[in-house]
Amino acid sequence: MLNNTLQTFAGLQCRVLDLLPKGQPPSHLIVVCHGFGASMDDLASFAPYLFQTNTATGDRCRFVFPNAPMDLGPLGMPGGRAWWEINMARLAMINQTRNYQELTTVVPDGLIKASQQLADAVREMQTTFELNDASTTLAGFSQGAMISTDLVLRHNFVPQRLCIFSGMLICADDWTKFAQRHTGCPVLQSHGRYDMVLPFEPAESLRDMLTASGFDVTFLPFDADHTIPIDVLDHWAALL
Repeated sequence: MLNNTLQTFAGLQCRVLDLLPKGQPPSHLIVVCHGFGASMDDLASFAPYLFQTNTATGDRCRFVFPNAPMDLGPLGMPGGRAWWEINMARLAMINQTRNYQELTTVVPDGLIKASQQLADAVREMQTTFELNDASTTLAGFSQGAMISTDLVLRHNFVPQRLCIFSGMLICADDWTKFAQRHTGCPVLQSHGRYDMVLPFEPAESLRDMLTASGFDVTFLPFDADHTIPIDVLDHWAALL
């Protein structure tokens, strides 16, 4: 039976899902961060799907889906949350002009604070569940993929795997510096060639930067837009 609870770590409300018998601790922690305008429940269906696809996952894994700290209700998006504020009109203009340097070099206001809070939350999860980096997967979609990448690089996490679903390169100077100092970790990265929200080229730039810095990157491009295809989830399930 699916266990579905709410817990708070470092001030972030989280959806916690597993199939473990009562009292049995997990041997693997999977933290999945949602994108801009979504919430902790947006990607929560991943857990049941992965449990069904790879039954061994249910025997050992606990999934945690944190709510981002920023409430977008006052900005006209009831129930929506964000890791930092995004000017969507400006993003659309950059996509039209293809001036991707403006995207890849910026350090968004609020990112560093959110990254620190998420780092504190993951460390608290690891302490609570008696796990470490080697038994932790960090994953995210879109803005959640970028905060997960920042978490690994800026705070020197060395997870079993970093999963970057439709993320891209930002904070290029910081991330490159941090990546070169990092010991590296396996990375699963996917991106749609026709993504009209976060373009494909800066995703390739992120792949190339991580690879050049010694990270073992599996890159899965696909012919669609801003999404996570089932075959990418199936690939992830096989890795788990």
